[in-house]
Amino acid sequence: MKVHIKIRIDDQADAAIFRSYAGVAGKRHWDVRIEFGQLDKAWNSLLITDKLEYLDKYPDIPAVYIGKADDVENYMSRIYDVWPRVESEKARRMRFERLIGNFRNANNSWLYRYLLSTMIDSDPDSVSFKDVDDRFVLVNNTFEHTFGKSREELYERGSGFVFNLGGEETSEEYSLSSHDMEVLTTGQHVSYEENLNTVTGKRHYRCRKSPLIDPSGELFGIVTISEDLSDKGLMSPEVGDFLEQLPFPIFICDAELKTLKMNYSFREQVSGSSSFDYVSWKKGLKPTGERKVDDVSRSVSQEFFVEHLGKPKFFVMLERAIKDTQGNTTGYLVLLRDTTIERNLEKSVLSAASTDGLTGLYNRKYLVDYINLNHGKPLTLLYMDLDNFKEINERFSRSRGDNVLIKTARFIEECFPKCVASRPGGDEFAVILDGFADKAAIEAGCILLESKIQSVFRMGGPSATISISVTESDGSMEAEALLLEGAKSMSAVKLSKRG
Repeated sequence: MKVHIKIRIDDQADAAIFRSYAGVAGKRHWDVRIEFGQLDKAWNSLLITDKLEYLDKYPDIPAVYIGKADDVENYMSRIYDVWPRVESEKARRMRFERLIGNFRNANNSWLYRYLLSTMIDSDPDSVSFKDVDDRFVLVNNTFEHTFGKSREELYERGSGFVFNLGGEETSEEYSLSSHDMEVLTTGQHVSYEENLNTVTGKRHYRCRKSPLIDPSGELFGIVTISEDLSDKGLMSPEVGDFLEQLPFPIFICDAELKTLKMNYSFREQVSGSSSFDYVSWKKGLKPTGERKVDDVSRSVSQEFFVEHLGKPKFFVMLERAIKDTQGNTTGYLVLLRDTTIERNLEKSVLSAASTDGLTGLYNRKYLVDYINLNHGKPLTLLYMDLDNFKEINERFSRSRGDNVLIKTARFIEECFPKCVASRPGGDEFAVILDGFADKAAIEAGCILLESKIQSVFRMGGPSATISISVTESDGSMEAEALLLEGAKSMSAVKLSKRG
């Protein structure tokens, strides 16, 4: 990279010398581009002046002062050099050449350190540099995250501090390992595997150490590259091929629940995104079963419900910890078993066992169970019976009678929406209302129900009415006793209507 230096020179004689130098001798500085004129950026600008007011005018720009050092004692923090006012042209040229060389070296020093930091920070492995006294000089981002300490904290600290995750100081902070000593003794590369304590637990690493040698041939430090092998088995092509063949959704994440692998079934049924956020997705699930922990297999299972593509979906999720040879958790295997068909079948069976096949209302068994489950709570029972229903069956067939029963069931649900409606049998219906219901509201519902039922029949033909009794319980009556009481009251209502 060419060094771009902008220079302002106030002294005309020095400017002439410098321009002459930059035009001819300056060709030797092929990696330096020199411009004369206005200054702008501090990092590549330089002011050469004999005027103190210019030092105040450009406070952020390094300067070379021509004059006496005593004149610029208050500016020493930014004075690059002090030159005498008068000296030979040859001496001046030497100063110019040294000045450009120093700028170039400073730029190269920054550039090489920047390139080194960028290169090691892009490496997924942990990289560290330390001197022969076990003092760390530079580490990369992966190293910082692995051991939970910033490069500023680690600067010139020893291995005892770096790998001590408990935070306690140790008297043996600076202690070279046997592998460090092997590198320093032989001057050769060393490769080995070891387990290290990290912020996420103990991890298995393949380490490579290399010597750092100065121009005189003296070894002055060690660079270490540590590759985390803990999850390598999970990421292997063989594991991926095996998972793709399995018919149920499988997902693999690391110890921090970050996505590692998912098979075709998981991509199709759950998510195909490589940035799939398992934690957020799991929070959106609705548990429908108890959480079961199996200490032997190190797994947790639970049934969940989720809306997928607009359809309800049930599944059992098994989350199993993946352990390394040291017993440390290196990741999790998540397996989904679709239980939607089972739940729908179970729902159908339960519905068939608790509902009336013709009307869809609850049957007598469910009604009895409901009353008994609410034992001790006030309930209001409306017991109903269709009048003249036998005549409808005899004159219009049972099909017509069934249609009347179905419509009556719908009318009951419309007139008493907040209730448990059932058909105990035949042309009898029962409605359970929680608590002591509002008598006015009940009377209004009964009148509306009567009118709806009569609307089914033609004028002048046979029709059906409905007899309704109201029985209240303080919760002390058993289900059969309450239903019997309701049936008796309903029969009394029917007899009074005939009278």
